[in-house]
Amino acid sequence: MATTITGKLNKQASIFQAGESTGFGVRLGVKYYDRESKTEQWCNYEAVVFAKAPAQIQFYQQALVEGAIIEVTGDKQRIKQFMGANGLNLTIEILDARLGAVFSPQAPLPAQQPTYGQQPVYGQQPTYGRR
Repeated sequence: MATTITGKLNKQASIFQAGESTGFGVRLGVKYYDRESKTEQWCNYEAVVFAKAPAQIQFYQQALVEGAIIEVTGDKQRIKQFMGANGLNLTIEILDARLGAVFSPQAPLPAQQPTYGQQPVYGQQPTYGRR
């Protein structure tokens, strides 16, 4: 069963070389209300997506920035744990991740509003309801 998470990037994706591909590591936090402790808590997720084509690498570099809202999907997950400054930290790693929607604060807006049945350009913010 696939897992899909949508969240806001609090910092730019980390970029690294992986053979012929370029990897982009993203970390997302999803806030929820814990009824037991009666406080708001965070569930942390991380994923890596890869790109080979120069245009795809350039798109990820421009879109996966602080403030971008992204959708990440993966078929498998695993729990990573490490000791941080405040004790044990748990993160759900989404394996074999792929990006769905990407709404970047730096992406240019489409020149015209899409009509019914027309898809907005991938990576750009839809203009529904804006004038």
